[in-house]
Amino acid sequence: MEADRVCRDLVSRLAAQVTQDGCVPGPCASRVLESALLLTLLRREGQHAGVQERLEGFLSRDTGGGRTRFDSALSDGVLTGRQADADWVHAELLADFDHFTFARKRLFFDVCLAVVGAIDFDAGMRPERIDSGNRAPWVQMIMLALKVTIAHGLRRPEAVTAADHERLVTLLREGQRRSVWENHVTAHLLALLAVSAFAPRSADVAKGLRLLVECVNPDGGLPSIANLSVFCTGVAGLALARAGADRQVTVRMGDYLAAMQGPDGGWPFGENMMQSDVDTTSYALAFLASLDTGRYAKPLQRAGSYLSAVAGQDGGFPTYVAGDPSEVGMTGGAASALGWAGDAHAGLLENAARYLLGAQKPDGTFERSWTLSEANTIWRAMWALHSLPPSRLPQLRAGREQAVARSWGFFDLAQNDDGGWGYRPGDASDTTSTAYSLLALSAMGRPAGADVTARRGVFHLLARQEADGGFTALPDQVAPRPLLFDAPVFADIWALLALGACNESWRW
Repeated sequence: MEADRVCRDLVSRLAAQVTQDGCVPGPCASRVLESALLLTLLRREGQHAGVQERLEGFLSRDTGGGRTRFDSALSDGVLTGRQADADWVHAELLADFDHFTFARKRLFFDVCLAVVGAIDFDAGMRPERIDSGNRAPWVQMIMLALKVTIAHGLRRPEAVTAADHERLVTLLREGQRRSVWENHVTAHLLALLAVSAFAPRSADVAKGLRLLVECVNPDGGLPSIANLSVFCTGVAGLALARAGADRQVTVRMGDYLAAMQGPDGGWPFGENMMQSDVDTTSYALAFLASLDTGRYAKPLQRAGSYLSAVAGQDGGFPTYVAGDPSEVGMTGGAASALGWAGDAHAGLLENAARYLLGAQKPDGTFERSWTLSEANTIWRAMWALHSLPPSRLPQLRAGREQAVARSWGFFDLAQNDDGGWGYRPGDASDTTSTAYSLLALSAMGRPAGADVTARRGVFHLLARQEADGGFTALPDQVAPRPLLFDAPVFADIWALLALGACNESWRW
């Protein structure tokens, strides 16, 4: 049938992207924010004139309405000096952004706008109130960089101490020994901009710039993430393994991931990194468990220990650091990945299930976490709830059935006339949201009435295949939240996962 042919096309496309080392590089698309910040810094430092021209070309290019008001404010500020109203920028950018990081993100975006000249530094930014304490490493560096940048932008250098300067330089030097700082282009740029404010034309800034200009894409812009290969290999490997791809290819990918596992048992999203995260670990663990539990027994055990250590008291999982607030997407990913071990993690899985049941909204959705699509976290929650070992199911069966009914009702109502789904109800159908929705329906265990809905969704997805055999999609991943970023390989991965899951669930 048509779905089988499309799956074969996708398997061939993804397998062809696997390197001899076993990774899927998954380069990220250019983004306006990082491109504007780099251009600002290069001008300030008087370096890399050719790269400056390429960045100017990227920022001035008409993208056919694909840029947000935030993007336009950044590009206008750095190219023409035109200023914007930060309030209307935030009204669009942070609309419906209900998250514990809201205040931090507002400050972050204000400073980025001020650095490129789109708004003025404001006394209300109050650098002395900025906390750069115990968080993920790049958050520590970003907050310290913001503090220093604001102090110098307000011409209040006394608001930061020599110890702040020294700490920032130390963090910068330590991180850029390996490559771009934790592959986090945005954090690296903000640190360089801050250091250049009190130590212009220093060797540290020059070294960082050399690393960053190497990341400029052929279109002249700069991506937000320098290396996403570990994450991409995990999700691509899961899709290929489920689709029955050549075992030589998938084992090569599995061996690559085993070698990339961090000392703590988790996986970072890219190479040459120190910070593991629950999201990448969940996909890597799910892939290795589906591929060969014997061959990867030690990595699987270590990953289980990592996830056990990072789980919160509420049963949920944060993204990066134990003790941070739990998130639905991370909890669903971790619990579904641990499901392969059955009763070995029964208590952890039950606690995660209770957290997920308590986090569901009356309309069947959950928080959207690291994506704009409602369907992503529904899929991951449903997958987790159906990964419970039989010993823990009796006490949770009723709650799970109610959760399935709510989410099934959401998909039934949110499906568009063309058979697809958008980010949210009422949005135009897009490839990724449709794939996530089909994955969620497949994970639910075929609720009554879902057959017709799923079939319409599959037909819509099949119709989106392009002449080269692949798929393109609107970006849906966000980092830093709620800014979109895109790795084009995602479209093929999610489509293959969805079509494979539907074939397995419905066996059409």
